[in-house]
Amino acid sequence: MPVVYLPKEGDRREMYRELLALAKELREKYDIRFSRDAKDELEALYGIMKALYEITKMEWEPKGAEKKKRKRKSKPLKKGIERTLLFVKPDGVRRGIVGEIISRIERAGLKIIGLKMVWLGEDWAKKHYPDEMAAKIGAKAKKAFLAQGKEFPWTEEEYGKAILEALRRYVTSAPIVAVAIQGPRAISKVRAIVGDTAPSKAAPGTIRGDFSCDDYEWADVQTRAIMNVVHASDSEGAERELKEMFSEDELYPDYTTLYEELLGEF
Repeated sequence: MPVVYLPKEGDRREMYRELLALAKELREKYDIRFSRDAKDELEALYGIMKALYEITKMEWEPKGAEKKKRKRKSKPLKKGIERTLLFVKPDGVRRGIVGEIISRIERAGLKIIGLKMVWLGEDWAKKHYPDEMAAKIGAKAKKAFLAQGKEFPWTEEEYGKAILEALRRYVTSAPIVAVAIQGPRAISKVRAIVGDTAPSKAAPGTIRGDFSCDDYEWADVQTRAIMNVVHASDSEGAERELKEMFSEDELYPDYTTLYEELLGEF
């Protein structure tokens, strides 16, 4: 850090004269206006130094120049190490259990390499829940209704589209908290921590088993999406969904957790 030596008392008048001359030069060269109501010479000196700083910054930084973002090269994952996406859905965020959910991931020893809150839009919802899913959703629901001896008064396509719309409304109704996770067999491990898609069937100790009691049948009666707190990618969608949610610059895998010191770096 540079050291600034203040002038002795007898030299200060000369210093002020030089500063005033400098102020005049700055005013003429850069069209700077100094306030005339400064309470004392120190305020005037502060104004001059501030102007000098702004001029120096202006001369050294070209107009329109943008700060370059640090780019990190993605390293290939080691054998047996996976990345996956988990996000806390709007019901989990609104209930204030985000910290509880993230702590389950951390306590399992998995490494969090990305974390952010996002309010998903309609475009994302349509991409994640495409129209092509309607027939599959309808067929599954019809099978469940008939198995219980219940009438299914819709076509599979009609019912599927209604559920898709409900899913899209649900996932865009409030912010979500997205978590990028890395570790040994991370995809299957996270899904095991999360539990069955239907909270009513999820085992105690899992996220859905502990934080929700919703059920597909009850949700179907109300023609709404099942509120199961979190989404966890499967092996088919993990890589794609992670890229949709996080850019490479938003992932930070290069730090070492204390658990990695025991198991070896992920």
